Amino acid sequence: MSVSLIEDYLQTQGLRLPADNVRMSLLAAQAVMNMGTASIDRNILWYENDDVVLSEYLEQTDENEALLRQIFMALDSVCSRVGMPKSAVVYALMPSENSDRQLIRLSQQNDVLEQRLLLGEQNGNCFLPVRTAQTGWLNLVDDVAYWLELGELVGGHHTRSRSQMALPICHERGAVLGVVYVEEDETGAFTEEKQTEWAGLALALAEPLCALLGYEAVEKEND
Repeated sequence: MSVSLIEDYLQTQGLRLPADNVRMSLLAAQAVMNMGTASIDRNILWYENDDVVLSEYLEQTDENEALLRQIFMALDSVCSRVGMPKSAVVYALMPSENSDRQLIRLSQQNDVLEQRLLLGEQNGNCFLPVRTAQTGWLNLVDDVAYWLELGELVGGHHTRSRSQMALPICHERGAVLGVVYVEEDETGAFTEEKQTEWAGLALALAEPLCALLGYEAVEKEND
């Protein structure tokens, strides 16, 4: 990814971070995805629970499994570098032929969060990942209690964390592919270093999510 695309992302998202540092984080995540050899249980990649059976949303092919493995390894590596957040999730914004779009969890680390989130005004008020998916804009909450007091966040589930960050994963042409969502136990937890790592991950995940959601084929057909 070119420096200009990184700078465009940072400017659009209102992140005042050095582009070179974000690029280094992006390259680190890409290196893990391209060269990582971790053995990951298929039951973790193709998870099944009361909310979601992932194979009902994604075709269970070797190619998709390889992409899920890349996403898992990249998320795990960033969590290790930033000191293990309370929770971290990568969501995919699933394509839909109607207006009922939803975020589906692809990978997670640490505490279990929502596995499936429907888009819509009500959920946009309640869940930061939905708000980011709908607007294409990053949301950073340094003090959850203060946002709850202002009414900018709604719902008792927010008391499980004190800081939240939701970053859009975007196609080069601007379409939202998914969301990286992180919760922390402390207020003001997202230092410049942590923001840099999470921004690098969001940029790095654009390529595997494009492939997973079929955007590559769509773009080629439209060219």
